[in-house]
Amino acid sequence: ILTAAHTVYPKDSFSQENRSVNVFLGHTDVEEIIRLGPHPVHRVIVHPDYRPEEPNNFEGDIALLELENSVPLSPNILPICLPDNETLYGNGLMGYVSGFGMENGRLASQLRYVHLPIAKRDACEAWLQKKNRTEVFSPNMFCAGDRTLKQDACQGDSGGVFAVWDNATERWRATGIVSWGIGCSKGYGFYTKVLNYMDWIKATIEGDS
Repeated sequence: ILTAAHTVYPKDSFSQENRSVNVFLGHTDVEEIIRLGPHPVHRVIVHPDYRPEEPNNFEGDIALLELENSVPLSPNILPICLPDNETLYGNGLMGYVSGFGMENGRLASQLRYVHLPIAKRDACEAWLQKKNRTEVFSPNMFCAGDRTLKQDACQGDSGGVFAVWDNATERWRATGIVSWGIGCSKGYGFYTKVLNYMDWIKATIEGDS
């Protein structure tokens, strides 16, 4: 399972000791998904570039969770393809983000969706500079959103994917992972660029790292 490293080891956590991690799958309602029960995690693999001790640096904000047991696929549990080329990151390309994140000051009880365009990198850089922010915005990240729409991912959505429809293969692809932002619906959101980590993902799954 693909997620953000900071959901497992938050930025205020200075140790990466083994901890109990559970995954909940199979429903769009929080009460129902809890009723279905957790799927224990056998192994957590965090990218080596992730630095929990650096609060303004979300470089390497990606992790893989290996479950203890296999999970049967169903209409509510389906895999998503991974990216294989840069055309999936074109300016203005629309993607979907989903999650149970904050809405009107509280976590959502139903899975929510938002449709966001990939934004121009220089626009996001200028926005960060205007706000005198010191967060790292590296080539291993991209930004999405439209400052006029007031739509965004928020706290609690971290680790969810930015899903883009690939017309060439007619498949959904997880091109990004919800990583960080400055507030919610106040500008742009920032995502881990999954394409740049494909070698690490493949090596980890194949057991080479």
